Amino acid sequence: MELSQLFQDRQTAGAQLAELIAKEQPVHPIVYGVPRGGLLVAAPVAQRLACPLDVAIAKKITLPHNSELALGAITPDRHILRQDRSEVSNCQEWTDAVQRAHKKACELLQAFQPIRPKLKINGATAILVDDGIATGATIAAIAAEMRMLPYQAIWIAAPVAPIGMSTLLLTRADRIILLAEPRLFGSVSSFYNHFPEVTTFEALSCLRTVNLLSILHNLTDR
Repeated sequence: MELSQLFQDRQTAGAQLAELIAKEQPVHPIVYGVPRGGLLVAAPVAQRLACPLDVAIAKKITLPHNSELALGAITPDRHILRQDRSEVSNCQEWTDAVQRAHKKACELLQAFQPIRPKLKINGATAILVDDGIATGATIAAIAAEMRMLPYQAIWIAAPVAPIGMSTLLLTRADRIILLAEPRLFGSVSSFYNHFPEVTTFEALSCLRTVNLLSILHNLTDR
């Protein structure tokens, strides 16, 4: 990807993604941001679609000596997606890795739970949004868990993912929407000019603001 094609920041990438998703005209959409950074990309999408914004959480299962390698991912409800276990030397190491990831997922959910919107998901289109997809582990785990719920469809959307990722993720979702699929893929941050770490406070503020605006928009439309 050339320098001129980099995204300025998560918000501008989200605005571009929102226009692409809006053209697809999803039925009864609910946007889910993967915290923390994914919420900042998901916010413009929810605002463009005039729909609720919620969080969808999973944490990568990793080993202490190699935190970049995703062995899989786990949701707070313990839905596990397994990927590479070649680095795991024994069952106890895998169990410990799963427990660490599950604890992180539960702690993150606990932070967001008090301000999550109450949603009716029957027949809705769940749109999972992250700021980028590297291994696909976390978003695939979330999508697989959502398959067990009464959504009409599961969509996955992100500004950037490695080439071929959309094909892999189609086994987990009904629609994949990406702005770019570069052949050379180092890290998600390398495709942004401005990619600061997002704090839980910032993500919480984003979720609260978008849903308040959605409520006000619905009231003015009546």
